[in-house]
Amino acid sequence: MTSTSPSAGQKPSFGQRLGEFLLERLPVRLAKLTAPGLRCEPGVIVKTPSRLRVGRNVVLQRRAMLHCGGKDWCAWGGGIELDDGVVIGPNCTLYGAGTIRIGAYSHLGPGAMIMAQAGNVASRDRLTSRPGHVNEPVTIGQGVWIGAGAVILGDTTLGDNCVVSPNSVVSGSYEDGTTLIGNPARAVQRRTKQ
Repeated sequence: MTSTSPSAGQKPSFGQRLGEFLLERLPVRLAKLTAPGLRCEPGVIVKTPSRLRVGRNVVLQRRAMLHCGGKDWCAWGGGIELDDGVVIGPNCTLYGAGTIRIGAYSHLGPGAMIMAQAGNVASRDRLTSRPGHVNEPVTIGQGVWIGAGAVILGDTTLGDNCVVSPNSVVSGSYEDGTTLIGNPARAVQRRTKQ
């Protein structure tokens, strides 16, 4: 995987923040120089690209948005890791302040969302322009299929070869080969290796 990210929780220098600011505004073709094999379609947005780690043959389809954390509101933490052959479908949104790790050959359908952060409803700062946040990791195994419009919440782990049906809302930990459906998602089937 390609990586240039600073340590989690470490405030980047002014020069690093300026570099991030400029990288976020470069055309995707120039930004890809730091990630060989990455294929980005038009309209892709990557916030804090130095915290994005990608494997070989990763595809970010039209208008996908990846926020890789690394800002002051998330204590300079977070990041997104996409292993070999991952496909992020059109109009997908990944918020990675709590870190997102997606295993090889996993696919996200159009409009799917992964939310490794959420507003803290118990925060005293809730009624301000900078409310508190809860940052929790999301780990997705290899060969996982996530259907169109599905939402994966923080503190979720999906084992290898899981399937999430379209428009499901998933939280919790699930074993390899689990099929999930609904809101809230429930396991309806578990496939074992043959």
